[in-house]
Amino acid sequence: MRTPRLFGYQQLHEGSVLITRQCRTVNVVRGKKQVSELLSALKNEDTQAVLSRYASRTRGTSTSGRAGA
Repeated sequence: MRTPRLFGYQQLHEGSVLITRQCRTVNVVRGKKQVSELLSALKNEDTQAVLSRYASRTRGTSTSGRAGA
């Protein structure tokens, strides 16, 4: 029996990656380095584990210069 897939992702045209959980947006990964790390992890590790890890990070993982916001 297959395990249900909770997380999904889509690479957007501007280069960021949208992460969803049950069709709801939970995070957007931005920045060349962060997107590259995510896509590399998706190729080499369990997809659901990687997406779960990235989903738990703050929304828009690029640095925004906002401390404690």
